[in-house]
Amino acid sequence: MKIERFRWLIALMTLLALTAAACASDDDGDAEVEESADEASAAVDDVEASADEAMEDAEEAASSGDLGLLEEGQLLVGSDIAFEPFESIVDGEPVGFDIDLMDEIASRIGVEVEYQNTPFDTIFTQLAGGSFDAIISAITITDERDETIDFSDPYFAANQGLATLEGSEITGVGDLTADTTIAVQSGTTGADYALENFADSSIQEFPTSVDAFAALASESVDAVFIDLPVVGGQVEAGTAVLAEEVNTDELYGIGVGEGNTGLATAINEALAGIIEDGTYAEIYGTWFEGDVPEQFAS
Repeated sequence: MKIERFRWLIALMTLLALTAAACASDDDGDAEVEESADEASAAVDDVEASADEAMEDAEEAASSGDLGLLEEGQLLVGSDIAFEPFESIVDGEPVGFDIDLMDEIASRIGVEVEYQNTPFDTIFTQLAGGSFDAIISAITITDERDETIDFSDPYFAANQGLATLEGSEITGVGDLTADTTIAVQSGTTGADYALENFADSSIQEFPTSVDAFAALASESVDAVFIDLPVVGGQVEAGTAVLAEEVNTDELYGIGVGEGNTGLATAINEALAGIIEDGTYAEIYGTWFEGDVPEQFAS
């Protein structure tokens, strides 16, 4: 981050100034030592003043039009807050991996974050239409989506999973037949994959993952095909079993308005710092078991 670079600059200039003073002490006697020390002190003061001014400029830029925000100092984020463990509502507040990550990013770029719950199947058109500054909702980066919005660097890697109830005769995608009804979430890559690869089965779309798993619980569908981490949450809760993991090698990104390079750059810089200093691993460990994926490890 820029602020950290300024702090390093202060330390470096202080060290150089003190070194110069020490050299003068060796060569020219006490009077020159005092003069060099005064000059060194003045140089350090100048550097600190410049750094303070630069840090203020950076903070001001983060809350101004340089980020292309709808409202100065506020990052309005659209999210389908029904995709546990990435986002859900607990006691009236959004929680989840995506929420913790976005909160940290907003803090590092110096803005307040506000979330707006919105259906996933309209989240891209709403961002493109200027309803949000950014979107985060376990969103897979795809070429099609990239035509209308821009993405941050990837922040999560995931596959898809086929979930069933305990005791189901479906033990994998090889057991899917024309008599099988599969629940998917509308507008997701899971839905696209199911429609393309499980065409012989009946594909039933639901607005949220919660609705899809409610249909499974009531046995109105035979299986759910959705992002693997979401299946993992249902498995941990004892409400479903994982029939098969399907390798789709997907990467999630944070969406911003097309051409908003200022905000995209700020998000990427913050994300890089979060990964590098281990904060990502802490957030990951709160919501998932196992090791952090290699590409996101510090």
